[in-house]
Amino acid sequence: MAVTVSAVLLNVFTGCILPPPEVQIMANGGISYHYHAKTGIWLLAAAEIFLLVYVTLLAHKKIGEQLEYRKKLVPLLIGTLLIMGGNILCVMPWSGDFPFDTLGGVGMAVCFVYIIYKQYLFSFSMRATTGAVYLIAVVVAFLPMIILEPNIDHVIGQTDSFTRQFITVFVVLQCLWMVLVMSYARKWLERILYQKKKHIVESLVEFQDMAASILNKKELYQRIRSTVSSAVPDSCARIFEKRDDHFVECTADGDRVLDIEEEARLRSFCGTGGIHKKPEIAVFKYDDKIYGFLYVELHRKNRLIYDEADCIRQIGNSVSGALKNISAYEKVYQVSIHDELTGLYNRSYCSEFMKNLDIKEHPTGMIYLDMDNFKLYNDLYGEETGDRILKWSASQVQNLCSEKMSVFRVGSNEFLIIAEENRKEILLSFARLIQNTILEQKEDKPKVIQPITFSIGIAWDKNMAESAGKLFRQARRAAFYAKGNGKNRIEIYEKSFEGQEQSREKGYEQVTPTIFALMAAVDAKDSFTFEHSENVSGYAMKLAAKMGLPKDDIQTAKVAGLLHDIGKIGIPESILKKKGKLTDEEYDVMKTHVENSIEMIHFLPNMNYVIPAVLSHHERYDGKGYPGGVKGTDIPILGRILAVCDSFDAMVSRRAYKDALSVEYAIGELEKGKGTQFDPDVAEAFIELIEEDPSFQMKAS
Repeated sequence: MAVTVSAVLLNVFTGCILPPPEVQIMANGGISYHYHAKTGIWLLAAAEIFLLVYVTLLAHKKIGEQLEYRKKLVPLLIGTLLIMGGNILCVMPWSGDFPFDTLGGVGMAVCFVYIIYKQYLFSFSMRATTGAVYLIAVVVAFLPMIILEPNIDHVIGQTDSFTRQFITVFVVLQCLWMVLVMSYARKWLERILYQKKKHIVESLVEFQDMAASILNKKELYQRIRSTVSSAVPDSCARIFEKRDDHFVECTADGDRVLDIEEEARLRSFCGTGGIHKKPEIAVFKYDDKIYGFLYVELHRKNRLIYDEADCIRQIGNSVSGALKNISAYEKVYQVSIHDELTGLYNRSYCSEFMKNLDIKEHPTGMIYLDMDNFKLYNDLYGEETGDRILKWSASQVQNLCSEKMSVFRVGSNEFLIIAEENRKEILLSFARLIQNTILEQKEDKPKVIQPITFSIGIAWDKNMAESAGKLFRQARRAAFYAKGNGKNRIEIYEKSFEGQEQSREKGYEQVTPTIFALMAAVDAKDSFTFEHSENVSGYAMKLAAKMGLPKDDIQTAKVAGLLHDIGKIGIPESILKKKGKLTDEEYDVMKTHVENSIEMIHFLPNMNYVIPAVLSHHERYDGKGYPGGVKGTDIPILGRILAVCDSFDAMVSRRAYKDALSVEYAIGELEKGKGTQFDPDVAEAFIELIEEDPSFQMKAS
């Protein structure tokens, strides 16, 4: 540009490059212009050619190995050569009056129109595009007048009526032509350029907004496909993900492993450092690592326009950031759904998993594993050994499970297997395999005197369970039956178990005298314990019923309420009846009544089903309770119910060391303890129960 401006100024003042043309009058009265080139014009042409070559080489260097963009330089080079050639030919002696320069300018305009239309090399701003298109339209509109200008000068000099009519028609046609050209230019801008660019930008912006919030690869890849399909017509997006130094294609129907040739071809798309050689390729890269590619496969002859290629690059950049977010989220999510000790799925994820499980549509079987004598392991060998036993057992179970099985830790020493299988024989065979493996496996097995065994329950029949939750309760109940019938057993839940529910009632009736004898023994040491246990039992039954628990859980709440404090028989009277605050040492002794209760329940026939509730009735929702420090929904629901009932009755009942508190005060304490000491839902249900049942308050008072 500087060379051209300098040459023009120099020529204006000196005429050393191209002198003014010689004007000649032609025989027909027309005017002819003849140029006489000097040496300067050839030097200028040489300089322009040199600059053209130099700029072309710079463009090639800038584009690098992107061959597609090299090809797109061709229209620009052709247009430049046309206008240069037209100007050079005009100064040739033999050029005559032929408008080489005009034709060269028209040729270059056509090339620029082609570039703008195809948007090969660049994307103009709206204002720049509008100006360029309207400028070209003006040139085209005046093209008839430019071409016919010599003849028009001659015609204007005539005075006859035909000539005047011809001039009128010509002017009208010229005006109509100008209107047509400008109108088409405007429509072309709006329909072809603006709308296309607007659509691509809108598709890209929508994708970028969504990509920032997507936390699932499958959803992200589906969004990529829909965005590419919208922004780049007649194309399909193929997504390749790098896994263990190999690529797989992520399709809508699942992952597809590439063959050797496909793998090699895909790797050829990527150069050193992940710089792609094709505009159809976008690399997913972050933290200097390549995680995959987006390959836009065109089903048309035309190449990508600039905006389409830019859209693909922008998608690649957005996906790289989204994959980083997804990777971080997946790490956090995996930690949140896995048990820290065993590495199995935790109880909360088990609940989420079962909510989304339709056992009517998918074959489902559940195997519930309840470790026998786990408290004994902790008491004899310490909690560290107990943890080792749990980890070892969990790893053995996990190793035996197939891909169609999911393993969860649903309690302190309880595991659940959910299998895509509802054939009783298969589930029973697998349960026996677990049982034999746990007994026979010696590698890395913790050394304990008492053999590690499980009481196992199986539920399988979708016809007996409307939901996964009920199937879970059936499997758990079967495991409790197995434990109550001798431990290290396998029980399959069947319809006949409903009849055995009556047997449980009868079993309770059989041991009732023993229970009340134990309670009376405690009452002899602490006269308030007997009444307290009866109260807690009654409260717990009503609360379990209000919360919609099954009939067997309501019965369990009743029995657990009666048995929850029988371990106090082993607590010294000096601590039980102490009127002042207990010392830390005395409190530690008092806390042992929970474990004492469990040991005594073990001697009651078929009463093991109440152990989870009794064991956890002093656990707190925030995890600060005892004996296990269990928190939240990891505490069995009946344990959470007993905790509320036990605390309420302790407040509203008279003791040797305190007077009874008011029901209103007790309700206030329950409100304060929501989310810390008590399960908020259980506490709220109990408060509603008190308000709904006047007899509750009368009994409490």
